[in-house]
Amino acid sequence: MMLKPEFVFATCRAGSEASLKREVASRHGALLTPAFMRPQLITWKLRGEIRDDFVPETAFAAVSGFSIGMARSAADVVNLVKDGMADVHVYPRIVPEDGVPEDAWGRVDSVRAEISTALPLVRNSAFILDVILGEEGEPWFVGCHRRSASAHPCPGALPRLRLPEDAPSRAWLKMEQALAWLQLDGPGVLAGRTALELGSAPGGASWSLLQRGMRVMGVDTGIMDPRVAAHPSFRHLALPAGDVSFRDLPREVDLLASDMNLHPGLVVRYAERFVRQLNPRWMILTLKMNDAQVEPMIPALLQQIRRFAPGEVSARQLHANRREITVVAR
Repeated sequence: MMLKPEFVFATCRAGSEASLKREVASRHGALLTPAFMRPQLITWKLRGEIRDDFVPETAFAAVSGFSIGMARSAADVVNLVKDGMADVHVYPRIVPEDGVPEDAWGRVDSVRAEISTALPLVRNSAFILDVILGEEGEPWFVGCHRRSASAHPCPGALPRLRLPEDAPSRAWLKMEQALAWLQLDGPGVLAGRTALELGSAPGGASWSLLQRGMRVMGVDTGIMDPRVAAHPSFRHLALPAGDVSFRDLPREVDLLASDMNLHPGLVVRYAERFVRQLNPRWMILTLKMNDAQVEPMIPALLQQIRRFAPGEVSARQLHANRREITVVAR
């Protein structure tokens, strides 16, 4: 690595700073002590030695990695970075829950172009450079994170998406950000495939999947948005998830999704039942963390999910999430 790290950093959703600090204290309290903090960005000082492959992944972090320093120009960044990086990720520190305004990306693109021109990339490097832009006049925060399968491929875990005014619900943006994380957001990738969504009403996530050419079965006692209900590739089962008979479901399901407003332990039990019967290729679960008492359950819940999930399990609070985290399996 470029330097012996002294600090680690993590970005998070607005309002989740306290949850992130609690999670880090629980998982890494003997190793990390809180240091610098700004809205949606926290750093910790390392108390001891770490392994070269240490990844400070936490469910409440959008991006986490090692701190490098502060900069005000591309030249400053180059002076800070002693070893090559595989890529340069530039993104804003302040992220609204409904997405970054389009005009804010111009500054991001300008800074990235400056840095990319001055900093040669080393494609086989294990690290990606993070340059986090605060408000005008603030120095840039510079860090890096290790490349891994669980890392969101978009800089800052931020697909360039805004919640459309005509979306049936905010679940549209949550689903789109999760699909980008799984790299299922490319043109035609999901066309012709089948999704089962538990807790589908009023239909934001289903609308996202339908727009991508999927056949969707939604399970919810609530009323679906008329556009979703009328879509020729949508079928609605107006039942609680626990009352669904497998005779009523498609023979093959590629994606199991859930955004049920239930205790996360119950959601995991329902998910296990459907995964073991349907064997989907991918899974996207939204687990509600409505109070701090539920947060300590995250490690046990993830361990339980790993016992039945269709692939590698990762958890992250995406920027479109509120008091909830997204768990994916690929």
